[in-house]
Amino acid sequence: MTAKNTLKTTGNRTLIVYAHPYDGSFNHAVLESATSALDKAGQPYDVVDLYADGFDPRMPAEELALFTEGGTLDPLVSHYQKLIEGASRIIVIAPIWWSELPAIVKGFVDKVMKQNWAYHPTASGVKGHLTHIQQVLVLTTSTAPTWFLRRFCGNYVGSVFLGAVLKQLGMGGRSWVNFGKVGKTGRRQHKKHLKRVARLVVK
Repeated sequence: MTAKNTLKTTGNRTLIVYAHPYDGSFNHAVLESATSALDKAGQPYDVVDLYADGFDPRMPAEELALFTEGGTLDPLVSHYQKLIEGASRIIVIAPIWWSELPAIVKGFVDKVMKQNWAYHPTASGVKGHLTHIQQVLVLTTSTAPTWFLRRFCGNYVGSVFLGAVLKQLGMGGRSWVNFGKVGKTGRRQHKKHLKRVARLVVK
């Protein structure tokens, strides 16, 4: 059954998009720190766990055929769109793999950000519809130091994901915080970063 959605903003919640398959990862600790801080602050939020949800990032021909009309055959896409409509802020929690965000995050953008729902084409590019998203915070971890990702790996998160993709969709307040050299830092640095996460996620 084809679902065709029109953007209808409905709320002021925080939407966390989490993209790591292993519950024992430091990314999962970041997720727990974020949700705990939001719980303590009494701020409403939703979590999209892309791996746990079984989200398929592939774009089959049948799904692509519905793209320009904003339709979808994937019930998760419709569900995620409704969560975005109910949010005023998005937090992405993911590792950096090969200098970029995991492919499942790219698939999330490809499949969920439908034409005529998330944006419409113009003569000079695209006009984003998601202007109700007032803040985007991307929290990542990497084996490489952050400065190396910025200077020698194309600064993918800052320049492409935030500076181009989400900007074109109309999202504001875009920022990136990376915990570099994650495998070479000790428990003290981990705890310090988790405390920083707790401060950052509370409005």
